[in-house]
Amino acid sequence: MSHDNIYYSILEKLPGCTLSGDIGPLASILEGKISEPIKVCVETAVRFYVMENLCVGHSTDLGKITAVCQLTCELARQELCLPTLPMLVISDAFDSLTVQQCEKLFSFVEANVSIWKEPLFFAPSKNQVLRMCNDVLRRLSRSQNTIFCGRILLFLARFFPFSERSGLNLISEFNLENVTTYSANENDDAMDVSEVKEDSVSEAKEEKKDESKPALDPTLYSKFWALQDFFRNPIQCYQKEPWRLFTSYTADVLEAFSSFKLESEGRGGAEDGKVSSAPRFYNDVTQLSSDADTTIIDSLPDVKKIDQYFAKFLTNKRLLELQFSDSNFRRYVLVQLLILCHYLTAAIKFKQESLGEGETAWVRATEEKVFGLLMETPPDGEEFAEIIKKILKREDFWNDWKNSGCPEIKEPAPAPPANVHGVKNEDDSKQLKKGKKRKLGDLIREAEARKKFIMANPEMTRLWNLCPDNIAATRQKKRDFIPSLEDYFIKAVEQIHCEEEPVTERLVYDSDFGWRGLRLLACRSPHFFTQSTAPIATLPEYLTTMIKKLAKDIPGISSKLQQFQEKLESQQKKKQEKSQVQAENVKPKEEEKIPEESENCEEEPNDDENDRVELHPITDEERLALATKLAALGGDKWRLLLTKLGFQDDEVQYIFDKKKSKVQDTVLHFLQLWVENEAEEANKETIVYTLGGLKMQDVAESVFH
Repeated sequence: MSHDNIYYSILEKLPGCTLSGDIGPLASILEGKISEPIKVCVETAVRFYVMENLCVGHSTDLGKITAVCQLTCELARQELCLPTLPMLVISDAFDSLTVQQCEKLFSFVEANVSIWKEPLFFAPSKNQVLRMCNDVLRRLSRSQNTIFCGRILLFLARFFPFSERSGLNLISEFNLENVTTYSANENDDAMDVSEVKEDSVSEAKEEKKDESKPALDPTLYSKFWALQDFFRNPIQCYQKEPWRLFTSYTADVLEAFSSFKLESEGRGGAEDGKVSSAPRFYNDVTQLSSDADTTIIDSLPDVKKIDQYFAKFLTNKRLLELQFSDSNFRRYVLVQLLILCHYLTAAIKFKQESLGEGETAWVRATEEKVFGLLMETPPDGEEFAEIIKKILKREDFWNDWKNSGCPEIKEPAPAPPANVHGVKNEDDSKQLKKGKKRKLGDLIREAEARKKFIMANPEMTRLWNLCPDNIAATRQKKRDFIPSLEDYFIKAVEQIHCEEEPVTERLVYDSDFGWRGLRLLACRSPHFFTQSTAPIATLPEYLTTMIKKLAKDIPGISSKLQQFQEKLESQQKKKQEKSQVQAENVKPKEEEKIPEESENCEEEPNDDENDRVELHPITDEERLALATKLAALGGDKWRLLLTKLGFQDDEVQYIFDKKKSKVQDTVLHFLQLWVENEAEEANKETIVYTLGGLKMQDVAESVFH
């Protein structure tokens, strides 16, 4: 079937398959193993059906979209479509749906994370999954769609392995764009757009008048919010002046927390499931009304109606006293301070600076004071402090993992089941009989006492201990066994100049002899590095040419060759005399023939030009035939040939786009350029050799034979 027939057949069968969940009708259209272009045709038909028929605004049926996605998963398992198709269908749907619909559809993505992690789908689709999630995150508001954003991030954490480079901050960079804006001038307000309603502030102040809380220092506002810059960029704490400011501001803030005690019944959170009447500040742009507050809290699953959500705190001066009365606010700030102290004293690979003894002692004392304040902060202060300690201790493990280059974390292999007697298997029973395995350290110490080495396996250990001094062993005279050129090639020279020797039995046709000969020529002979425009010959032909050159230049070979030729002439004369005795009626021409043959035996080429073959560039007809054959192959095989001929990918793509996707014209254009640039080097032999290396010998045979 043609691509158009397959395309329209799939569009016709797909609605029924979506309702029934059966891919049988689609599989009947795509019988047997299909090619990549047909798989692309299937992908186009499915995506067109989803976009034109299923994504129809507010009346979109998400169930049909998930059904199509499940169908594409089955098609991919049967190799009837590309494995990236399921995720492309979901990505197209996310691009067309509203945020509320995307949140519902994302539940399907979360529930089937095990399918996306299968080897069939993971490798081809992981980049598409990451791109899809990032596109959805760009559409969401971090303050209004916080839960949805968190679900996406948790899904990515489950989908990608720990060692995935795209999710690792390998060099420990900080998010310096997270700037907290506040009023540096005490007479100015921090953010006009975040002004709290006057009635809410006045009501909160009236409530605070009855409480016996000490008044806050007027300068504490600037000191408190200035700490956020140190939390954002801890590196500046290693400088002298910023460190002085950090310690001073921290001491004042902790002193204010210590004097501003919180009681269980008056804290800013809630107790026994009751929401506090104190005003809550949700973000730095808008103060939500009480109705909106209730709606958001009611929409949270499995939450005890406690409004302790903050995307980013307000920095208005008039709110600082209320914020100090909020237990959650206090916990957030103290935990930030603990994280910073932990970073300053931790051993981090990419951290160049370090604190002195005095600074380290101050950090330790500050940590103890912060943990004391956390224990005093209701509700459940002691339990909360213990949890933070465990989290920071666990952070040391991840810090060591990052310092070691974030190696892949694999699950340990399950232990084999034990039998009735408690022995796991036969190997374990043998181990129990042999006794406990000796420690590696004991083996090394014992080997050092005997001046021996312990290697990875017994054979390596035996080889490494053949000689006490390994460096001295490499200098022994018996290891210098490289022969001279005369000794190695003399027999091959004799075989070349002897016509009676069968060609296939010569040494140059022995692969072992040829490999050693090339290495010896590379070390000793200048002819090995001479350039030649002749096509690359086979190894026997190349060695034959090199041996003839060596016979001229090396005196040892020339003298031995002369002795060999004299011996050969004497043997030929004896044969001639013997033949004259046996045949009395020998003609004079036959008598004169023998010396001529011996003379031919001595002839050698006088110049390298005698071995060269006259080369011609490929003709216009051959270029046209070659371009036609490559275009008929399909795919990108024609690009491989152009790359081998020295053309860049961007050049090829530019001409390909300019020719309006005609492969034949593109290949013909670059073959013409190749002939113009290389002249006689752009010959038939070179193109046949290149096609053979690309495993396209059938193209070369059909064009040139």
